[in-house]
Amino acid sequence: MSTSAHTPRGSVSDALMLQVNVDNIMVVYQQVDDHLRQMQAGRRVRGNLRNVPACADDPVSLDAVVVFQPKINSLVDVHERYVDEVRDARDRLKQAAQEYGLIEDENAATLKASTPPYNGPLLER
Repeated sequence: MSTSAHTPRGSVSDALMLQVNVDNIMVVYQQVDDHLRQMQAGRRVRGNLRNVPACADDPVSLDAVVVFQPKINSLVDVHERYVDEVRDARDRLKQAAQEYGLIEDENAATLKASTPPYNGPLLER
């Protein structure tokens, strides 16, 4: 069974979508979601790396910041792009699972009644 979530988008997650099916998608989704949550937990640390202070006020320490901060920023940018790719993959897996009927769309779930319909004698027909 093919779903619109499996349609290639020209992204890194295309290769992942070729490997999932109705039998394994929930396990893969959970693993990717767990990985994404762990990476998101480190967001504050990555943010702090964008402004590493000099170790001291001497010229060498001040020059080191000028030399190394762009390199650090580049590494943080690569990591942020990776987080975005994992988020995209997780979202595509979720969409495919919804299309397979394994999980409900949040919008559809909020519209469903939480109690069984009333069919008693006071029901007007």
